[in-house]
Amino acid sequence: MALRDLPWVTILFSGIIAALAYGVMRLIQVRRFYKDVPKPPHSFFFGHLKLLGETFKSLPSDVHYQAAVVTIARKYNMPGVFYLDLWPASFQQVVVTDPDVALDMTVIRNHPKHEMEATMVDPLIGSGNIVTTNGPQWKYLHKMLSPAFATSHITNMRPMVADEVMKFRSKLSEKAESGEVFRLEDHTLCMTFDVISTMTFGRSLDAQTKGSPALQHFEKMCRAFMITRESHNYIRNFFVNRMVFAERAKFDAIVEGLINERFEIVKRDKLDLSEKRGLGIMDLILRDYIAERQGDVMELDPQFTKDALTQVKTLLIAGLGTTSDTICFGAMLLSVHPEVVQRMREEHDRVFTPGIEATYEMLKREPYKLNELTYTNNVIKEVLRFYPIGNTARKGIDTLTYQGREWPTKDRMICPVQLAMHMDPAIFPDPLKFDPDRFTREDHPRHAWRPFERGPRACLGQPLAMDEFVIVFLLTIRDFDFTCADLKPNKTPRAEWNNLDLTFGDRAYQEFVFEAKPRDGMPMTVKKSNWPQ
Repeated sequence: MALRDLPWVTILFSGIIAALAYGVMRLIQVRRFYKDVPKPPHSFFFGHLKLLGETFKSLPSDVHYQAAVVTIARKYNMPGVFYLDLWPASFQQVVVTDPDVALDMTVIRNHPKHEMEATMVDPLIGSGNIVTTNGPQWKYLHKMLSPAFATSHITNMRPMVADEVMKFRSKLSEKAESGEVFRLEDHTLCMTFDVISTMTFGRSLDAQTKGSPALQHFEKMCRAFMITRESHNYIRNFFVNRMVFAERAKFDAIVEGLINERFEIVKRDKLDLSEKRGLGIMDLILRDYIAERQGDVMELDPQFTKDALTQVKTLLIAGLGTTSDTICFGAMLLSVHPEVVQRMREEHDRVFTPGIEATYEMLKREPYKLNELTYTNNVIKEVLRFYPIGNTARKGIDTLTYQGREWPTKDRMICPVQLAMHMDPAIFPDPLKFDPDRFTREDHPRHAWRPFERGPRACLGQPLAMDEFVIVFLLTIRDFDFTCADLKPNKTPRAEWNNLDLTFGDRAYQEFVFEAKPRDGMPMTVKKSNWPQ
């Protein structure tokens, strides 16, 4: 009998039965894998989906995924490698909280990025970016862009960073005069945007003094995308995605205009792009484009503009939120550690000179003196230990070696969880203590501190970010005392591994939007300090 002669009801019913049979077989196959691997309590029907959902409910809304994983790892005393079964809602995961295993997979073997990163990043930035791409394309992009982040080049950019921080200081002075509650993140975002735009295009976009439509579009795009990421309401997501695309188009148009502007400057002034040293990010991208065409280029072709837009957006965005967020969390932690602030101020007077204006001028003359601020550097490392700025997802190749055994990872997503390592008392003694001196004692494995990740795929902008952190505190911490506003401390900790919410409430937990952000924009008040000038 031909298929067309069968009643459609029979065909439909047969299809449903076949799909159900396949689903049951697949369920059995997936769940059997977890029988003999380290894992938290496991359900045959739900895997770890129910457990993960309950964990998220016990934590603040939109909390970063790492906080949930650390909570599970601590509650069930998980080893340094364990498994999470999130089928069929998400990828099956291998969680790594052992720094030696993390070192092997990110540095020694350098597992490729998992496609989950592209799912999270590409809709906002574009495909083929340096964050999510692998293989020859990533190597080409890394070779092209890394000169802009060389230590010598970043050191020469310190006076520029200081210029933007001095504008930031002016905003803090206004807030100190008024005594008003303000969102610190609003000002740190504008400052870091001006720094990275100067690094990219050779000039500040003056977000601090004039505001920035580009920042507004980016924030709206990320917030809308977060809604679609968390919701299974397809009708609602359809309309929200239209908002995402609209805001992305506006953001792209601004950045594309800046790319074309820089190209016109290169043409008009006949800038020498033959050497990579000293060039900004956009100049490095143009350098390769012009070199490939072996001569004068009168206009940019559409494909190049599209590719350049993707890479420029990647670096603008990567250098934006993560730096801004760390400054916010640093101010939060320092607000309750006056003894740390005291030592920072003493170091700044000793290494530079009393008085901010005199320090600013000295920094511009002698940018290498920033390297002498050892204690300030350690303070920033300790802030980043509590609040790592990013995370990575790698693709399993074959196995991971842990405690003398080979654990299967093929076709699974491997997640090294920095926060779990940073808050593990077996790795960092007394992890809940804010103790910058631990980085002088080095009483922990050096490769266990990994807020920027490690290996070839570590954050390219780490040298610039660390410079920004140090310069911000150098030029502000002696003049200003920060106080967190509108705090609602929790009566009991939400999780065993974190007690900061007893002081800061839910603000102690990073909120996951596009990156790990401070909640509510980090409301603050600031006043002039009594430190002698």
